[in-house]
Amino acid sequence: MGLGVRDDKSWKAPVWESSGGNGLLVNPAPGQLGTSSFGLLRGPGAKSLNLNLIKRIKITERITMQIGATAQNATNTPIFADPTTTNMNINSTSFGRITSATGARLLVLQGRVNF
Repeated sequence: MGLGVRDDKSWKAPVWESSGGNGLLVNPAPGQLGTSSFGLLRGPGAKSLNLNLIKRIKITERITMQIGATAQNATNTPIFADPTTTNMNINSTSFGRITSATGARLLVLQGRVNF
């Protein structure tokens, strides 16, 4: 990451640089709009596996029993939140940090009698 540099004529804004030295994120001059497009930075994707298992048991000709289980996020994969607005300032040391996650596994057992 490049830091702000003062040369003899002007102040160069801080810039995030690639390994080749090209500017990736540059602070615009005061009172000016930046050149980055909307949606340039994205948060992490969310992956979740939900399962549902149902068994129907015939008790009589008219009465059936249904038992089942539902698992939400069966693999217990964390779902990371997007960086907050306080972490979106490119001059901040916590720029782009993700500080929270959700995605606990949820198991539900169910039973039902149809008549």
